[in-house]
Amino acid sequence: MFTNKKEIILTINQIIFSSPDIREVYETMSKELLKVIDFDRLSVTLITEDNNLYETFVLSKDYEYTDLKEGVQYPMEGSLMKRVVQFRQPVIVEDTSKGRFLTDPVLYKEGIHSRLGYPLEHKGRVIGSVNFGSKRKDYYSKKHITFFSQIAPQLAMAIENTRLFNRIKEAEEKYRTVIESSPDIIFECTKDGEFLLMSPSVEKITGYAANQFYENRGYGLSLCHEEDQERVQHEILQILNGQNNSLMDIEFRVIHKQGHVVWLSLEMLPMKQNNDVVGIEGFCRDITERKKLDELKDNLVRDVTHELKTPVAKIEMAIDMFERSVALGDKVSLGRSSQIHEILRNNVNRLKNSIKNILDISKLESGMEPLKLSDISIADLVKQIVFEQKDSASTKNNVLTHQLPAGIPLIRADRDMIYHLINHLVNNAIKFTEHGKIVISARVLPDAVEVTVEDTGRGLDEKTRERVFEKFYKETPSAFGSGIGLAICKNIVQKHKGRIWVESEGKGKGSRFKFTLPMIADTKQKVITNPK
Repeated sequence: MFTNKKEIILTINQIIFSSPDIREVYETMSKELLKVIDFDRLSVTLITEDNNLYETFVLSKDYEYTDLKEGVQYPMEGSLMKRVVQFRQPVIVEDTSKGRFLTDPVLYKEGIHSRLGYPLEHKGRVIGSVNFGSKRKDYYSKKHITFFSQIAPQLAMAIENTRLFNRIKEAEEKYRTVIESSPDIIFECTKDGEFLLMSPSVEKITGYAANQFYENRGYGLSLCHEEDQERVQHEILQILNGQNNSLMDIEFRVIHKQGHVVWLSLEMLPMKQNNDVVGIEGFCRDITERKKLDELKDNLVRDVTHELKTPVAKIEMAIDMFERSVALGDKVSLGRSSQIHEILRNNVNRLKNSIKNILDISKLESGMEPLKLSDISIADLVKQIVFEQKDSASTKNNVLTHQLPAGIPLIRADRDMIYHLINHLVNNAIKFTEHGKIVISARVLPDAVEVTVEDTGRGLDEKTRERVFEKFYKETPSAFGSGIGLAICKNIVQKHKGRIWVESEGKGKGSRFKFTLPMIADTKQKVITNPK
């Protein structure tokens, strides 16, 4: 039976180590073993981490059905495995019909009448067993044990290698999943600019596919904004030359494939081999939105400073006038008192309005003010505003009216914002018109409603027409008001995907402020009839 056993053992050991996964060569190993050990069933069972269960790692047999299947965990208690592990010795069952282990009657029903379990040890610990089964009683003996003892250590080592190989594969899969699903750019790059790793998110952030980085050395640095390129290169060289052990949160710009600027935050570590730096690894986070918010905050501070300077100065002037009078022992005359009171009151109101307007436009520009959409009637809003503003218009001897066609469709918009938009344009017309006429009209375009607020007031020259929607622009710097109202109007229209502009033939010839708001297809049939 054991003729040429040295050759067989050598062949089996070569087979065992021919693959990092023993399962791939298990069938070949089984066939070689059959040349020297007669068996009808062969399995490898491994102990689970908590030592209370075991499972069949691989299994081969010459019959079809089995109750003891691969991948199923069984209790150690009462099993042949428990005996093998406990005493670290092979266990032979001469007759499974009389066996003392829980699985003996199960195997007996399958035709297995004798068994051999051999412990697999690795680094002083039993990790499982190899189990032979024969349809003959009293088949296995010490000769089988002696023979298999020359293969078992290599098989145990190969199984541990398989476990390590599987853990590495699982870790690689998890790592790959993390990289592929990460919203940040994860990369590895050699000293000479060759990318070893570039996560797919780079395309979403920069517009350039990952393969373009693999195919072009130094491609990442070439995308840097020209003003940031030298600084980023210097920081990278600091890591590569061993002068820095890490780089944290360096912010720079890259040019997107479509031409716009993207802000990135870079964190980086050296890649080492035998303590030599061979490259860099790290990740880049898209911070463009954060930068926009930072810019908005900076603009808000600048805008507040700019706009509050004048009323604060005038309030200080009024207080100074009062204090000088008191210091000189003069009695503040009624007229003087009224003048100081008027300066204070006007500029306090101006401060309040300025602060409100600045906050309003900051919320609009930041995108933090969501649209509260509903189906609204432009005709109803116009009629409401005309009714509310008639008295204000008449104090300057103006006539305020509307000319609206029948059948204006409903639009889907934020009612409060559109009310503010039209109301401000009417206020503006009243402010710059005297002894004149202000008319609100509308017309239906193929896919939008166009509204016009026309006045017969001062009119605008070409320079003012070009700048009238800019924040804080005022034709006359000393004029009352913040110069921010029309900028708010522009933002409201833009948030609704519309357009706003002004027309004027020049000074003294009145103005026409116009804006469009898109209609929605399913609301075009909803109309307000007879608006008067």
